[in-house]
Amino acid sequence: MKQLSFLKRTASALVVLSALGISQHALAENATMNAGNSITASENTALKKLKREDTVLLLVDHQVGLFTGVTDISTSELKHNLVALAKAARVLGIPVIVTATMPDGMWGPTIPELRAALPDVPVIVRGTIDAWQDPAVQSAIKKTGRHQLLVAGVSTEICASLPALSAKADGYDSRVVIDASGTFSEAKKTAGLARLQMAGIPIVDYATAAVEMLGSNDDPKAHDVYGALDIPFAGLVYNLQQAFTKKK
Repeated sequence: MKQLSFLKRTASALVVLSALGISQHALAENATMNAGNSITASENTALKKLKREDTVLLLVDHQVGLFTGVTDISTSELKHNLVALAKAARVLGIPVIVTATMPDGMWGPTIPELRAALPDVPVIVRGTIDAWQDPAVQSAIKKTGRHQLLVAGVSTEICASLPALSAKADGYDSRVVIDASGTFSEAKKTAGLARLQMAGIPIVDYATAAVEMLGSNDDPKAHDVYGALDIPFAGLVYNLQQAFTKKK
């Protein structure tokens, strides 16, 4: 009986020790995995502000034919935001690169509003789906010597996302301008944004991107930047302020 009791106690102890060993191994393995997946402050691009002297703007496939299929944002709002972003970029001295695919075919020319805002910027015609894979587009970006890439395109999940992903893989700090981009369904938008999030690519809106690069309202260019952004409520407040100032 004593021998049986001893064997039972020994077996129980072995089970406990075995369980502890497995738990410790699992904890160690989990800690290793977490350490590998952690993002330090220096690696997290969302913590880095856009700098006007290091940013280049890439506008992809804002074409008449593609605009007809956009459903996640009204085409009038999309045009407004796109043109405002382009104008603000010019005020801030940020290089703008415009590219289109099949402009003489089914997707049609770049929208006239954008061409009017950037009359001296040539449209790079390409065949690649991913604009970053086009030698002329990539060369134009690299020639600027800048490393922060703002991308907007139609559609969001392809024309904006793919070059942003490819550029990030090549060492660029990519951002996608969500309200200067558009797509053809909520499902496409959701899928595109999820992929960008997984890749660590920040999503920005057109006005925030421009104001972030402005940096200070004391900057001599501030008035022109806000004018370019054409934010409705800001324009109203400015006009009211001007009116009251004149009365005094």
